[in-house]
Amino acid sequence: MSFKIEGNDCMPSISGGYLLVTIDGEEISTIGVPSPIFADKHSDSVNENYDDFDDDQGNQYSVTVWSSNVGVDWEVTVTVAAGADESTVQERVEVEYQANDF
Repeated sequence: MSFKIEGNDCMPSISGGYLLVTIDGEEISTIGVPSPIFADKHSDSVNENYDDFDDDQGNQYSVTVWSSNVGVDWEVTVTVAAGADESTVQERVEVEYQANDF
């Protein structure tokens, strides 16, 4: 069983930033958000970062974050450990974007 957490921020991440993944408010991973590539076309400005990790309960996380001249988008896919309740895990996991100061 798995579920996705998707989000975005409409401000370009000029100086990069971080996605913080938490369970019950406790940080379990920090993923770097890259600065966009400075280009005229949106498709040429996209910069991507990918990471995957497991938490101490055996849940697996795959994180992709895209930064472009129109903002930041992210997708976190959580594969729930065998025997765990998907809805309970989903209620406990949060993802927060924090931009670096200019």
